[in-house]
Amino acid sequence: MYYPPFVREIAMNNEQPFHLAAWTKKGSSFIYGTNSDECSVRFRRKYKDGQIGYHLHAEMALLKKCKENAVDTIHVIRFKKDGEVTMAKPCHFCQKFLREHGVKKVYYTNWNGEWESFLL
Repeated sequence: MYYPPFVREIAMNNEQPFHLAAWTKKGSSFIYGTNSDECSVRFRRKYKDGQIGYHLHAEMALLKKCKENAVDTIHVIRFKKDGEVTMAKPCHFCQKFLREHGVKKVYYTNWNGEWESFLL
């Protein structure tokens, strides 16, 4: 499975329990986003332990960096703590956000670490 060399490093160094990265390519440049503690009320989540979080998802972080440049295709990858690639399909909140911001196609890793895609 191909992904830019920097993606694993930025995902694993985001100091979050879930190591996600989303990226797109504009010309010869890569633009990326990772999940973070930055707050976004659009992504309210209730965790199994009852805590509520408003953490910025990697897909939203990516699109925040692409304000001037329209993005029609993105890639999303998730790494387990041991570095193994796993499911990264965007949640329904992210899918809606991506659609609203002009993204047409999403590539993501499945449970087996293989690439899949869907159209928005």
